[in-house]
Amino acid sequence: MRTEKFLVVLVLTIILMLSQKANIAFAKTGYNYQLYKNYEDFGILIFPKSQSFTELEIYIKQAGFSSVESGKAVMRFGLKNENQTFMMPQSVQKKYSIDRFIILQVLSNQNIVVGIFDPEWGLTLPSAIHKLDEIKNNIPKTLNLFRKQLKKREATKETIENFKRIGLSTQNPASIIKTTEPY
Repeated sequence: MRTEKFLVVLVLTIILMLSQKANIAFAKTGYNYQLYKNYEDFGILIFPKSQSFTELEIYIKQAGFSSVESGKAVMRFGLKNENQTFMMPQSVQKKYSIDRFIILQVLSNQNIVVGIFDPEWGLTLPSAIHKLDEIKNNIPKTLNLFRKQLKKREATKETIENFKRIGLSTQNPASIIKTTEPY
């Protein structure tokens, strides 16, 4: 009985040690990312950073983005746990106030897989592979979609606030009576 317990504990210890070594090995083989940001707080994230190429970086800078941070990419889910991919850590995303960003996964031979992260749409990961010319056409379209979403949200917010102000002033009988009463 004691030898059986001892063997079980020994086997579990060995399994635990092997799994920790596998996690350490996986962490060492992880990807690095490069994060770019523009004045509108939109971002472009490239991973793996080592696969990035000069023409892509030149285009991103010409589009008004500047490099803000690089580091180890982490596997993250979308807001609704719908998809997952490598991204910057969430603390970095909050640090730079980036809610909407484009993810560019650079493959061999300058092929690129594109993902989009938006708080309203979640994480979108189409499976198509693109070249830089297609990316140059689609990034401005995506940024315009981000802008439209923000304008819709701001317009709705202003309308609701104005409605509340009007509603409060007309529905307050005490203020109406005071203004009409003689002294």
